[in-house]
Amino acid sequence: MRAVLLIVIVVVLGVIGWKKRDEIPFLRDATRQLERQAGKVELPKLRTGNDTPPGAGGGSAPTPGGVRRCVVDGQVLYTNEACPRGSAEQKVKGGTVSVMPAYKAPPPPEQAGSGIPNARDLLAPKGGTLKDKAQERAMEGL
Repeated sequence: MRAVLLIVIVVVLGVIGWKKRDEIPFLRDATRQLERQAGKVELPKLRTGNDTPPGAGGGSAPTPGGVRRCVVDGQVLYTNEACPRGSAEQKVKGGTVSVMPAYKAPPPPEQAGSGIPNARDLLAPKGGTLKDKAQERAMEGL
């Protein structure tokens, strides 16, 4: 009971502190300091395949191997190769692209009984089912 009361008090104080953070001096100073430090952080410029590298000519051709956005029959396709015929290439506006390795399917089993047991065999009771045990007791009683 005390723990619940303590948690409620901490939550209420946290909400009050959040609502009044501009009026409480040490919270106001901490917020200003964080804002100053955040202003000093220099973020790297995101580059996409359609950006021209610094110092390169102002050509309009996308960089080879860069990300391209192709619209094919109303559907968007992102690729690092040339857009397929009949599609419209659009400029990539920024953001990040993450690539995951392709899923490798397990090789097909060589034989039906190749070592992986059936779930029915794994989950079956060890000493037989209740029905089997009841039948054995009935047979013994005759």
